[in-house]
Amino acid sequence: MNVGIFGHGGAGKSTLFRALAGGEGVSQGKQAGVCAIKVPDDRVDRLAEIFRPKKVTHVSISFHDIDAGEPEFLSVQALAAMRNMDVLAVLLRGFSDDFHPAPPGGLSPPAEFREIASAMVLSDYLVAQKRIERMTKEARRDAEWTALHKAIEAFERDIPLRRVDIRGEEERAISGFRFISRIPMLLVLNVGEEGLGGEPYPELSKAAEEAKAPLVRLCAKVEEEISRLSPAEQAEFLREMGIARSARDQLVRGAFDAMEYISFITVGEDEVRAWNVRRGTSALGAAGRIHSDLEKGFIRAEVIPCEDFLRCGSMAKARTEGKLRLEGKEYIVKDGEIFHVRFNV
Repeated sequence: MNVGIFGHGGAGKSTLFRALAGGEGVSQGKQAGVCAIKVPDDRVDRLAEIFRPKKVTHVSISFHDIDAGEPEFLSVQALAAMRNMDVLAVLLRGFSDDFHPAPPGGLSPPAEFREIASAMVLSDYLVAQKRIERMTKEARRDAEWTALHKAIEAFERDIPLRRVDIRGEEERAISGFRFISRIPMLLVLNVGEEGLGGEPYPELSKAAEEAKAPLVRLCAKVEEEISRLSPAEQAEFLREMGIARSARDQLVRGAFDAMEYISFITVGEDEVRAWNVRRGTSALGAAGRIHSDLEKGFIRAEVIPCEDFLRCGSMAKARTEGKLRLEGKEYIVKDGEIFHVRFNV
């Protein structure tokens, strides 16, 4: 999963990115401004202790530092980078200090978000309008035409595409445009240290709910300090600061929520591995996520909730106690299930 982080200048993006790139379990990408983070999952770690596999693989999320452009916000380069992302994390400023004093009218993260959201909708509107003009000259009237007009109607009311019901053939017809207002969004409010104890700017919660976007509140400055500590010191620092989760954990969870992802797990002597799929994915779809051959030759899936297996301690005991189930291709995979495919190619 690729998550692009962007925002206005002074929101603390560089500080947040340094906090992400400096922590335990983070590997700096070959490309500047990219860091990959292993999604922490104690279920995978506990299963690895039982199976002692040759390899343990967690789900990985790559965070990308996107320069949105100043003074031209959402430059051509920024838009191109955003279209390659699975999630867009909008960083909003909720702090002031000696280097970044509050503007004369004061800080307003909800207003800042509305401005950014409108700029994203406008950029999509221009793309859709240009395509409509060309199709009009060609006298084309198909699913793409219908979907684009539905999009234009939403854009003219300042509504992002993620809030518009476009499905089936129409969705396939416009998927290649990669409209940025259709990409799942995550809101990140960067507050000062004094804002960690409460819920600063509560009105932002309503804006996030309307935008169908998870909201994360954090202090990038404190998180950068934490990232320089050892894992043991980090845990102690977080407790002293009253921070339930680190910025990395919050952003990882927020990205999963934005994509409506869950994780299932495959186990064995060779590898214990977590896989991410969209909530509501069938057993057949999960099999295809592992390998196309498993999807083609799918017969049945053996599934068991991870916690049930850990209580049993072995697959043999799980079978004896009736915890291991056989499911067909239409079965909806649940978060945290151990998943094994019976197949024949």
